[in-house]
Amino acid sequence: MYHVVTRVGGRLVREAVGHNRKEAERQFRAIQVEIDQASYVPPENVAFAEWADRWLDGLRREETTRRTYRASLEYAKQVIGRKPLRKVTPSDVRAFLEHVERVNRSRKPPREVSPTTLAKHLRHLAACLQAAKSERLIAENPVRLLAPSARPKARKKRPSYFMNDELARLWPEFSQRPTISYLCRVALATGMRFGELAALRWDDVNLLDEEIVVSRTYTPAFGEKATKSGEPRTVDLTPQAKRLLEEWYPQTRGEGLVFEREIGGHLEGGRVLKLLYAAMDRAGISRVGERGGRRTFHSFRNTFARIALEGGAQLTWVQAQLGHSSITLTRDVYGAWSRRAEKLEAQRLDGAFTV
Repeated sequence: MYHVVTRVGGRLVREAVGHNRKEAERQFRAIQVEIDQASYVPPENVAFAEWADRWLDGLRREETTRRTYRASLEYAKQVIGRKPLRKVTPSDVRAFLEHVERVNRSRKPPREVSPTTLAKHLRHLAACLQAAKSERLIAENPVRLLAPSARPKARKKRPSYFMNDELARLWPEFSQRPTISYLCRVALATGMRFGELAALRWDDVNLLDEEIVVSRTYTPAFGEKATKSGEPRTVDLTPQAKRLLEEWYPQTRGEGLVFEREIGGHLEGGRVLKLLYAAMDRAGISRVGERGGRRTFHSFRNTFARIALEGGAQLTWVQAQLGHSSITLTRDVYGAWSRRAEKLEAQRLDGAFTV
């Protein structure tokens, strides 16, 4: 570890500047400039818990995101909360991961923490410590020094789409619940998230121009708020989506929420999911898809992407419809075709190879 030693206010100050010599020299030159300009501030000797709270208070993210970070850092504070930030090591990071597993195993009933969940907690801790490095409170991020073999490996999310024949069996099961029927079918035909559909108002729907402006989402904890990206997006209505909304319009008041409870107000995701699972059970549809993904209401969004891509839609169009900031997410998580479609694609190339 390289250190820069300075004298500030009559006392010696040792500031750790990392293990890389070139980076240490760069930091040394930067500190020299600050000293010459009388702007140098010695690093604080702050405890991890204090820094974690300070970092969370200044974190400019949605409250739902802040809650997930807070949960991870609470685990970390239980292990290293009193330890000086500069003395946190990769061993402490390993102890943090072990603590997360141990706490969940001790619950009643016990919970097994998946590698994906552990990887998420580790990412949150890494972000907190990286901010500390940016503010020169630590020289190195101990999470980044963790050996690859000690890092939990997140499992790739498996597609959870419905098959076409399963959908044909599912829709009749909603015959006595028109709101849920149209909700699920519009979700399939547009790829919109449940929260976006729960917050959708007729003012957002333009049937003449065949589009929907998605600008809000709904959660019971926070009510209506901006969409996940924070930016509105325009969803193009496929002919089937337009037809469904034209059928549904006269069955509603034609104003306010497009989909709402019988007594008024936003639909609740938990209640809708229970009704979906009951309908699936009656229709003999497994809760696990052919690729191993567990099906939820979100599976309609996954199925929209599958059908669109199998039908020849451009990946960039599907990305825009789903509101993804990265085409990589669209391709890797939502880009799977059904096995039947993949086999048909292989058959289509009959005679194409000179063998």
